[in-house]
Amino acid sequence: MDYMKSFGSLSLGSRLKRLSDRLVQDVIRLYQSQGIELNPSFFPLFNLLHQQNAMTVTEAAEKLAVSHPAISKLARKMQQEGWLSKTVDPDDERRQLLALTPQSDALFEQIAPVWQAIENHLDGLIGAQQYPLLDSLAEFETLLNEQGFYEPVLQQLTRRHNSEQVTITGWNDQYRDDFKTLNLAWLNHYFAGELTDRDRQALDNPEGYYLARGGYIWFARNQADNKVMGCVALARHSDGQYEISKMGVDDAWQAVGVGRRLLLTALDKARELGATEVFLETSSKLERALQLYRNLGFRQADHPAGDSYYPRADIYMRLSL
Repeated sequence: MDYMKSFGSLSLGSRLKRLSDRLVQDVIRLYQSQGIELNPSFFPLFNLLHQQNAMTVTEAAEKLAVSHPAISKLARKMQQEGWLSKTVDPDDERRQLLALTPQSDALFEQIAPVWQAIENHLDGLIGAQQYPLLDSLAEFETLLNEQGFYEPVLQQLTRRHNSEQVTITGWNDQYRDDFKTLNLAWLNHYFAGELTDRDRQALDNPEGYYLARGGYIWFARNQADNKVMGCVALARHSDGQYEISKMGVDDAWQAVGVGRRLLLTALDKARELGATEVFLETSSKLERALQLYRNLGFRQADHPAGDSYYPRADIYMRLSL
């Protein structure tokens, strides 16, 4: 078993490194078989200079979308091995240009067929996949550039620390609009604002829909600014059966434990009331919520009515207490 795969997205960097190492080792062997002595790590700068001619370290770093120090280090190694030279820009003496040497020009005639054979084989492997690998990689790189990695993760860790200041409170009239806003947010995001008659009743009159029928509503509130960032309802269906309903958490507070605390509060109340079962209806689109439900013991089951009243709900889950 390849345990690296079981680590999920946490192993993304390690798996890419493993894949890179495998490919690099095979390329080294291919080069050696053809009498070529070139470090595969030189390829990006080598090929860029072959296609674009002389340029500065800054220009090469920008075109390859890597750091200036990385290109400088690579250029020094290539210069030491005689593959490139540094010369003063005749138009600006303050700039130094990187250019391939005659040694590199001579090598290109020998290495070009090897690159073509490698490209042909890799294109065949990639083309056999259901999802185009290079297109997917480009899309991932774009998202990473747009959304970042370090800052969002750091912000999430900060929010997790701040979540210790989150208080779970029961129904309060002043949070009625928050209850509706938080739920409309995920309905708009995932289901194009789908609203059934039951949704309207629950969101427009939560006191009558939940509280008057023996149900409860809780809010997650930040003690620092009293802002509501999450909510959940527990709807009573009978003395022994309750439903988890209308749970929503503000996007800025996702994945830091707010939803878990809300859900645990509702389950604790159901147990206190002597309930024997809690159920919920959800959608396969809500992957994060589904994972939370499973972690807390909910299991998927056949819908007792056959199909859900809600068009968006394709999963029915229950938890025996």
